[in-house]
Amino acid sequence: MLRPLAEALLDLLYPPRCAACGGAGEPFCDTCAEAILPPGAGCPRCGRPGRAATCGTCLLQPPAYESLQAGGLFGGPLADAIHAFKYGDRPALSRPLGCWLAARAVFPPGARVVAVPLGRRRRLERGYDQAGRLAGQLARAAGAPRLLGALRRVRDTLPQVGRSRAARAANVAGAFQADPLRVAGLDLVLVDDVVTTGATADAAAGALLAAGARRVTVVALARAE
Repeated sequence: MLRPLAEALLDLLYPPRCAACGGAGEPFCDTCAEAILPPGAGCPRCGRPGRAATCGTCLLQPPAYESLQAGGLFGGPLADAIHAFKYGDRPALSRPLGCWLAARAVFPPGARVVAVPLGRRRRLERGYDQAGRLAGQLARAAGAPRLLGALRRVRDTLPQVGRSRAARAANVAGAFQADPLRVAGLDLVLVDDVVTTGATADAAAGALLAAGARRVTVVALARAE
């Protein structure tokens, strides 16, 4: 009972602001909300925008995860909000963004939530793990259990931005390890902020499946085209 009262008090003291432009509204003002492009039709496996059929990449080399859902396409106000969340020292955006994503994602019955862990070096530089915070708020809003410590990054990786699909896959190969005692036999929802080629999600999902998870689906704030 104390949490809703505390959040209501904070809303009175600090009125909700748009994560993209700072206007009135949470996580987005009406103007920014209308400018966010929905994922639309696309590959049901990797979420790549396009026609609603399995893409050639997934037919030839399907990812470890079973499906991918995103709140919207990366760009515009959604990209601005994610940038503020990740790089603008605004970890509090995890709550409104997590609630926003929970309203758009469909969770498999009984699934547990796991975050794609941030590397130690970047976590220290940033001061927080944005995917971990997002996963916590998403799980709370969706009423799903969250698994802490189930997946860890066993080595730091280079930033994925600007790398080719093959280079991204090589960069994260073997970077994750899951705890069989925590994930064996479970359906899992793997949470990240942005999915581009899906290489990071694929590597993380592969580690979870190798540890005995039954099925992994991916949920992200945004899917890059």
